[in-house]
Amino acid sequence: MQVTDEHRAIVRRWCVARVPDAQRDSVQISYSERAGRITLSCRRAPVFPELDTEWSTAPIAQLRFDAADQRWVLLWPDSGGRWHRYPDETKAATPAPLLDIVDADPTGIFWG
Repeated sequence: MQVTDEHRAIVRRWCVARVPDAQRDSVQISYSERAGRITLSCRRAPVFPELDTEWSTAPIAQLRFDAADQRWVLLWPDSGGRWHRYPDETKAATPAPLLDIVDADPTGIFWG
């Protein structure tokens, strides 16, 4: 399944709402999509801009569309870059409920 414009809008609004206006010059939450997957990332400005001008990017979570169930599932990244299903096998018809889980982070998997 392709990610729909509605799904993109939900994710885009979530990314913008996650970072207060006053902090957007130093941290951003972004997303990328590929083959029915939406990967959420945290981007941070360099600590010492005089030494490095590149922003760092770290994955936060991934939403994947399960074609068999016609539902979205939530995954988290380990330190080796592998993705794992969220512990309670949460599925949703849209990304919104899964983004609420990432935001609340009841297990400390996403935000530490």
